[in-house]
Amino acid sequence: MTSNLKTSYGNYIERNCTVSITLDKRTSRKDVKVYPLSVRFTISRKRWYHHVGGSYSEKDFSEICNVQTSRSPKFEIKRQWISILGEYSDMLARLNVGHELSLELIRNAITGNGLVSNVNFLTAWQEVIDNLKKEDRYGTAESYQCGLNSFKKILGEDNIKGFKIDKELLSEWNEGMLNGVKRGRKRIGKISDTTRGIYLRVCRVIWNECIRRGYMLNVEYPFSNKRGRDTISIPRGATRKGEFLNVDKMTQLYDLFMEKDYPEQWPCDVTPNVHFSLGLFLAQYLCNGFNLADEAFLTYDDYYYSTGGKAFRFKRKKTTERSEDGAEVIIPIIEPLQNIINDIGAKPEKGALVFPEILKGAETTEEKHRRIQQENQNVRKRLHMICKDIFGWEERISGTWARHSFATNLRNAGVDMQYISESMGHSTQKTVTQLYLSSYPLNKQFEYNSRLLRLEDEPTIDDIPNMTKEQMQALLIKMMSNK
Repeated sequence: MTSNLKTSYGNYIERNCTVSITLDKRTSRKDVKVYPLSVRFTISRKRWYHHVGGSYSEKDFSEICNVQTSRSPKFEIKRQWISILGEYSDMLARLNVGHELSLELIRNAITGNGLVSNVNFLTAWQEVIDNLKKEDRYGTAESYQCGLNSFKKILGEDNIKGFKIDKELLSEWNEGMLNGVKRGRKRIGKISDTTRGIYLRVCRVIWNECIRRGYMLNVEYPFSNKRGRDTISIPRGATRKGEFLNVDKMTQLYDLFMEKDYPEQWPCDVTPNVHFSLGLFLAQYLCNGFNLADEAFLTYDDYYYSTGGKAFRFKRKKTTERSEDGAEVIIPIIEPLQNIINDIGAKPEKGALVFPEILKGAETTEEKHRRIQQENQNVRKRLHMICKDIFGWEERISGTWARHSFATNLRNAGVDMQYISESMGHSTQKTVTQLYLSSYPLNKQFEYNSRLLRLEDEPTIDDIPNMTKEQMQALLIKMMSNK
């Protein structure tokens, strides 16, 4: 009679996994008559049982499976089993969509604990970092690695168990980044709000990736910036409106570069390096505010020669990583930019780098990233020497100031916002090159970018009586074009 009893119910199939309601009869005890009710997951003849509450004899289980009439008390139990089976079937459908399932994945999704002890939230984070490196996105990978280091430093690597990453644990990390944590006599882990925001956004990406892979299901989402919610708020980056140098200060830096009037007390091996970094910074400013990675890969390409050496064309590296088309930008080579290239750049040679000293012959993508990172640090450190020792300025300049200064100074000079946006490589419905060639011919670009420096003294009202007719006409044209 026992052989005729029904031993499972459902047998729902999702991809390579079969899920059913059954009794877990795996026990070494004798004379056992009732067994725990379980959801059984089967993949390639391997099984994992998840107990869902309640115990039944084999006879009762079979009768509940076979009951048909709703008037039977056992039908309500069967209805509950159907609901349980539906919940786990829906879970499997959402789990690791587009890929096969595994018992490890299923157990992680349900319990937060894997069958393999070395698979956890930290290893998932590290896997994302490794994939970014394989895609040659070393800058992004570095941010993710720093975030992971902070996570482990503040919470303690041994305290991270499986995928049990809840709001309380993340709040502890957030608090540690905000105020630091005490380790012995020292307080460590405290960082700026801007960096804290970056790390929290990185963690949010890892969290969502773990949800996508099915490592974490039916867990409360911990991030939100909406007021009144008991969640983790990700701080916005500090405003950078004040991080720019006006035209007068940029002109002072350019004059210093051209005159090379550096302090005599500086060591002889320091001055050439400071001069080189100043030139790179000024070139970033005059090249539409591009970053040092763009500067490192700028070449004397076909476009440079087709314009008779009057313009560069390049695709922003930062945008190219995120889109297939990238953002193509045209840079007019105004006279000050040409002077900088003549001093610290390479001589024109088709296909050659304009500023090869940035990469210093680095061959692999990782080596190039390190060289660019090092040169960014050099620019920051050496520009601080110039500001402090020569001009007595309080500003602590970095490469990003070149971009902000380009946009702000052209805006203050009355230049079209459309031109500023396009020249900086912001996305548009058309390609940037199409808009340049139609809306902003090269002579117009020269006119606009020439406003980045003030190399001629502006005439005052006292100068007007002594002006020639041609000078007054030129002044009137300039005033009309600035409206």
